Amino acid sequence: MKNIKYIIFDFDGTLADTLKFAIMISNRLSDRFNYKKITDDKLDDYRGMSAQELIKKSGIKYYKIPFVATQFKIEFKKVIDQLQAFPEIPTMLEELSKSFKIGILTSNAAENVNLFLKSNKLSDYITFVNSQSRLYGKHISLRKIMSKYNLQKDNIVYVGDETRDIEATKKIGIKSISVTWGFNTKKILKLFSPDFMVDSPKEIIELVKNI
Repeated sequence: MKNIKYIIFDFDGTLADTLKFAIMISNRLSDRFNYKKITDDKLDDYRGMSAQELIKKSGIKYYKIPFVATQFKIEFKKVIDQLQAFPEIPTMLEELSKSFKIGILTSNAAENVNLFLKSNKLSDYITFVNSQSRLYGKHISLRKIMSKYNLQKDNIVYVGDETRDIEATKKIGIKSISVTWGFNTKKILKLFSPDFMVDSPKEIIELVKNI
C-alpha cells in the first residue's frame, strides 16, 4: 500500500451517519413497493446479513430494486441538510487530503453527496464524487476510475461499511478497508475477509500512511 495514490470512500454509513434516515425512507417506501419494513427489534439481525441475504429477507422482487433506488435518492435529498459526518471524519479527510487524492463512489445520488459535502464544509478535500445505480456495480465503476486516472491496482484502496463493498474490490483485485461503524456488523464483515478493518477514522490515517 506504499503506492497508494487514491483513497475511494463509500458514502452512506462510511462518511455520513445515514442509518436512521435510510431506515425511515426504506420503511416509507415499503408499502408502495411491497417489501417488509425494518423494525427496531430486527435491526441488529439485518445488520448481520449480506446484501443478498437482506434482499431475500425483505421479500422485495429483484426487478423492483432499481425503482426503489431511484425513489430512495429522491427522498434522501429531502433530509440531506440533516445529515452529519461521523465523528473524526472531517479531521481524517483533511489529513488524508494532504497526501492522497480522495474520491467518493456511492450508490446514493452525486447531487445528494455534493450537497452534504458543501453543508459540512468538506468539499475542498474531495477530488471527485461518482454515483452508480447498480446494486452490484461498484467494481465496474472502480475500473472506470482506475482507467480515467491511469491507476494500477496497488494505487487505489476502497473504504466501505458493507459486505458488497468487499465483494466489489475482490472482483478487480484492489485493497479494501472495512469500517465497523456503518451498516454491517464487524462479525459479518470479517466473514467476507476485507484486507483491513478499522474501528475509527483515525486508524485509516495510520493505516494508509504506514503500511
